[in-house]
Amino acid sequence: MQFNISIAKLTILSFAVLTSITTVAKTPDYRGVVTDEKGNPLPFANVVLLSLPDSAFVQGAMTDEKGAFAVVTDKKGGVLKVTSIGYETQTVPAADTLTIQMKEDAQLLGEVVVKGMRPKTKVTGEGLQTSIQGSVLEHAGTANDVLAKTPGIIKGQNGLEVIGKGSPQVYINGRRVTDASELERLQSNEIQNIEVITNPGAQYDATVRSVVRIRTIRRQGDGFSFNLNASDSQSPRWKEHNDPFGAVNVNYRTGGVDFFGGVNFVRNSFRQESNVEKTSFGKTFVIENKGTLMNDNYSSSLYGNAGVNLQLATNHFVGGKVEWGRTLSNYLTMIVDDNVYENSLLIDKLTTSSEDHLGDHTPYRLGANLYYNGLVGSKLGIDVNLDYYGNDDSRTSLSEETSTMTHNASVSSGSYNAGRLYAAKAVLSYPIWKGQLQGGTEETFSHRTDEYTVTGVSIPSSFAEVEENNYAGFASYAFMLGRAQLSAGVRYEYVHYAYTDALAPESNLTRNYDNWFPTLSYARMAGPVQLMLNYSAKTRRPNYANLSNAIRYNSRYIWQSGNAQLQPELSHNFGVTAVWKFYTLMVNYARTDDAIMTWSSPYGDEGIVLVKPRNIETPYRAMTAMLNITPTFGPWTINYSVGIQPQWLTIDAEDPREPSGIRTTTFNNHPVYIAQLFNTLKVTGGWQFELGGVMQSKGWSQNLYMRNVFCNVSAAVQKTMLRDGSLVARLEGADLLGTSQMNVFSDFGSHTISQTNLMDIQRIKFSLRYSFNAAQSKYRGTGAGKEAQERM
Repeated sequence: MQFNISIAKLTILSFAVLTSITTVAKTPDYRGVVTDEKGNPLPFANVVLLSLPDSAFVQGAMTDEKGAFAVVTDKKGGVLKVTSIGYETQTVPAADTLTIQMKEDAQLLGEVVVKGMRPKTKVTGEGLQTSIQGSVLEHAGTANDVLAKTPGIIKGQNGLEVIGKGSPQVYINGRRVTDASELERLQSNEIQNIEVITNPGAQYDATVRSVVRIRTIRRQGDGFSFNLNASDSQSPRWKEHNDPFGAVNVNYRTGGVDFFGGVNFVRNSFRQESNVEKTSFGKTFVIENKGTLMNDNYSSSLYGNAGVNLQLATNHFVGGKVEWGRTLSNYLTMIVDDNVYENSLLIDKLTTSSEDHLGDHTPYRLGANLYYNGLVGSKLGIDVNLDYYGNDDSRTSLSEETSTMTHNASVSSGSYNAGRLYAAKAVLSYPIWKGQLQGGTEETFSHRTDEYTVTGVSIPSSFAEVEENNYAGFASYAFMLGRAQLSAGVRYEYVHYAYTDALAPESNLTRNYDNWFPTLSYARMAGPVQLMLNYSAKTRRPNYANLSNAIRYNSRYIWQSGNAQLQPELSHNFGVTAVWKFYTLMVNYARTDDAIMTWSSPYGDEGIVLVKPRNIETPYRAMTAMLNITPTFGPWTINYSVGIQPQWLTIDAEDPREPSGIRTTTFNNHPVYIAQLFNTLKVTGGWQFELGGVMQSKGWSQNLYMRNVFCNVSAAVQKTMLRDGSLVARLEGADLLGTSQMNVFSDFGSHTISQTNLMDIQRIKFSLRYSFNAAQSKYRGTGAGKEAQERM
């Protein structure tokens, strides 16, 4: 019954949206394109038709992502008034097929050394847009190098993150990036601008908290083009850790047909050396584990893609693409030396040596996309995507335990995981009144199988399956109101979730989720300041691997599992962004209910702890405030960001030492301070020098306390060669001082864990990039079900 009601809601919402968009069918009287001073399309500009001589409002429209607009009216004559945040208002006589060029507002121009220097970052109504072409970032290296220095983005220990929003979804020319190496292949001098979306609208999955849109420079003409990218990264500490990378991409364009493809190879190596102390508390005993851990990991993979884009007619495109990847090798070794004490008395000295490698099924992933993108009647935009994704992975593990005081043991395990996903998404857009109405529907159907067997220890095997079907409908409307832009949207999602384990049917579980996710954004000029306010409701669903109850064996005293009982977390997000001259301030606050965190608890009374994800019963609240400045002094450009990340979290944890068995544990009072300091010196002859650093103070991050100051100092020298700058050589170093380490502590109530870590982060890297007749693919497929693909 619940399923039928939810589908009825979705059907009504989708029908209302699609009907409202398609009911208008008049031919536009005034059409055109709005551009900036460089001739680049200007999206989300407000175009209003005014009558003469009284300047009364007649009709309006908003430009789409290509800068195109269409004003529908029965009246002839008048003037078109065009406004956009950060630009001077333009008024021109009304006519068909116009091209209107906007000029930046003089009051936004900053001054450092030379007066009248234009800012590189502006508010767009959805986020922050930073111009790359013509700025010092044009020669920053790869797209990853540019993103690390883009206002609104910080380079954390887990990669690039949008301030206060976590890892973003990345799009290049409207196409979703699914291969992370693509950001290494894309060169900075091919990028026109980058837009950081801090409040993704209803058309995105409710789990998407941030989006980065990369727009490349438009290349004209037919013919053959290619680019080559090769690099080698070496660890100074461990000579065997050498990571080569190579990629080649080709593109052939003739008439309205675009063929493209590429292949890349990557090898990764990583080492971790740690000192670990774990203390478990019982009513009458205390068990302590003190030891060392050494982990070595080597892997190599091959990835490829191929596709075609066909322009059927003006404003009508179809295409298809296939992406594949195969793990060629993956080998992991781990050695743990552990001294075990009970009530301060040594009871065991244990050495565990483990080896993990590929199983019988060679890991692979395969994805495919088909799309249609078009414009009907010069007004109705249609974007349809069909997606498939599948992956297989199998591994075997052998652990040999040698004890000088108790017994030896040999534990072996094997796992096999397979996932399949089918998704469809349709989006319609139409200019109505003073803005753009957008609506559509998205469906995702996924299935994952998780098999796990273990011998040598009393852990049950598992044969689990997870099925999840997501039905969504959404609608949004954005319009200009004077010099302000307002956008609002809502997304409805119905999710059917089922977990089954053939070997443990008592853990079988079925759930249905029924949620609405609103978004709201307001942007305007406040004197010389560009200002944006936003709100959104978002969710985060657990990765499929975390939904299995199978217990994995790590060592005699540490076991690990997923949690089929996990609930999706729900968060309410509020944000403020302000831009003035070369200053950018971003403040984000989020309250999350049912937050998913990794938790550790005793398993039996022999000192074993079970590490698994769980939902936190109390709200998790966090704030991020960052200030970014990007002035230029002649050839020297600085890009400095400083900020603070406080949080508020209290958890009632099990503690047998307390009479009630419960102890309230707080993870507050110590906010994390962050600083990113990048300096770029650009001189004649194509030379560029860079020196920078990323620093993070001690403090709490969810339920982990960072016990030391993290500092990563980096430097680079780059030379651009050939007349067209198509050959670039770059030498760079990371963690030059060897201080990029992170020591952690956590209090789980019944026990504590303290760990110091020496990570293999220090690297020296040389790269060489060459482009011939550079051209970007015209592929317009945006994909469907991407959030579920990432969870696989």
